[in-house]
Amino acid sequence: MRESAVSIWGWGYSMTLCGAICGLSFAVSAADSFSERERCLLDALAKAEGSTPVARLREQCLLQSQSSQMVETVQLILRQDDESLIAQRVEDEHRTQDDPFVITPHKRNYVMFASYNASPNSRPYAVTDEDFSNTEIKFQLSFKVPVVDDLFGDNGDLYVAYTHLAFWQAYNQKFSSPFRETNYEPEVFLLFDNDWELFGWKNPKIRLGMVHQSNGRSEPLSRSWNRLFAQFIFEKDNLFLGVKPWYRIPESEENDNNPDILDYMGYGELQGIYKNGEHSYSFMLRNNLNWDENRGAIQLDWIFPLHRRFHGYLQYFNGYGESMVDYNASSNRLSFGVALTDWL
Repeated sequence: MRESAVSIWGWGYSMTLCGAICGLSFAVSAADSFSERERCLLDALAKAEGSTPVARLREQCLLQSQSSQMVETVQLILRQDDESLIAQRVEDEHRTQDDPFVITPHKRNYVMFASYNASPNSRPYAVTDEDFSNTEIKFQLSFKVPVVDDLFGDNGDLYVAYTHLAFWQAYNQKFSSPFRETNYEPEVFLLFDNDWELFGWKNPKIRLGMVHQSNGRSEPLSRSWNRLFAQFIFEKDNLFLGVKPWYRIPESEENDNNPDILDYMGYGELQGIYKNGEHSYSFMLRNNLNWDENRGAIQLDWIFPLHRRFHGYLQYFNGYGESMVDYNASSNRLSFGVALTDWL
């Protein structure tokens, strides 16, 4: 009787084991891939002795899975410590660029709820300085989309990008809170990997592209130009520099709304960023390199943590070319708001 009971118990366990194996096998055949934990359980069931409870096998595989996840997390942290912030951003972008629910940022995305300009420019408009509010909302939306990866063998990724910069007189209720200026900036560029090194500075990325910038207005407020550019990105520890010379594509005299724009915007710009944890300090410099009639611009930025993905953003701008309509008018502006994305 005891032998019969043991036989029945063993037969029942074998059927349970067989059912579990068959069920898992069916799941495997129905899916392209399955988790490491499922692989472990399938392997353990195939090798287990008849007296081993299935619950114990599940527990062992759970512990093994948790251990593997901890190892992967530690390896990821160590790899991020070794990788530069530029490499981390590129890797993060590649991981999500094909996700239809993710928009990849290009330049900074921000909203300045309080943007004070000490010297508003009313010359292009049929109004006086008093008609403009010194305080307005300034915001920028910027994104890019990969088109082709590795266009030249194993290098040269092709992107299209768009940046939207707006100055909104939201607090000027006297004039129905108009949008004073909006700039549209589509561009196309190639991003190349590079391994140059100069005086301890690494040059991991080079961008080559063409950009159009305009304010979409009709005469006499129309402003626009087209450029070819190259940008060389350098890094050293937590310091980053971007050297960006450009060449203006010539236009016919009758189509050129701003023939003297290079006298104010110069022939390129220099950007710098210092990262300290979640704090980001940066600058932008432009200059026409004309010592007799020297003009240019400087921008200083501080981005700091606020709440979750929201960061505080303090920005100071002084000089020419903050917007297209103001390319030949000097601005002296202090802005405060929130940044949704940063360079790094």
